[in-house]
Amino acid sequence: MLCVFALLFGLMLQAAMSSGVVGLPETILRTVTRPFSSAATSISDWVSGTLDKLVNADKYKKENDDLNRRLTELYAQIMDKEALIEENERLHEMLGIVAERDDLTLSLPAAVIAHEAMSISGDFTVNKGSNHGIKPDDPVITEVGLVGIVSEVAPTYSRVKTILSTEINIGVKTASGGVVGIIENDILYSSDRRCLMRHVKLDSGLKVGDVLVTSGGSMYPAGLIVGAVVRVFPHENGLSLLAEIEPSENILRITDVFVITSFEGQGVTP
Repeated sequence: MLCVFALLFGLMLQAAMSSGVVGLPETILRTVTRPFSSAATSISDWVSGTLDKLVNADKYKKENDDLNRRLTELYAQIMDKEALIEENERLHEMLGIVAERDDLTLSLPAAVIAHEAMSISGDFTVNKGSNHGIKPDDPVITEVGLVGIVSEVAPTYSRVKTILSTEINIGVKTASGGVVGIIENDILYSSDRRCLMRHVKLDSGLKVGDVLVTSGGSMYPAGLIVGAVVRVFPHENGLSLLAEIEPSENILRITDVFVITSFEGQGVTP
């Protein structure tokens, strides 16, 4: 034990000589108290943080509420900007249609606000009505083509029957004008999102891929794209042809439309 004590004393003297004799007590004290100092520092930091949370809780809550409010305002500005961009795009499309068809008068873009869940033909409601110049039997289109006709009007909304409906008939012809017929739908085709073209002559030459447009009249202006022929087959009476038509628009995915509020010959009975 004396040898061990002597060895430890020698090491202490060596440390004192290397760091200075005056620093010996300080060195020993720091070595002994270092663990207690670290623990005290941790406790002090914890107490300080806890007291800060308790004392400044209201302040931090207010700052958090202010931050959330600013974020909400920022998100609203972003949404408004995106809505404005979409509105400008729809107006641009409308102006394009008007430029091409100066015989048509269009409503402002109308957004689809509801699809009728029980409607096989995909009938829907838009957010424009009589306050915007819309009336019953006005044709409804997109930048692609005809999608339906207004069936019911209120001041701020309108219901639309689509071209898949069995309740409307549409005179059509091929884009070249060589073949004519009438869209008279069947519920079996409507459920498959297809139209049925009837009263086509056997020798008409109608074929798959032909594009159909409205032939014109008192209900629809001429030249609106309706769809394309996907199948041609003889009527069961053997006197005419039938054609299955794929509409130019996916009716169930329409989000915005235009209503033709007037056109040349509208409402005029032949």
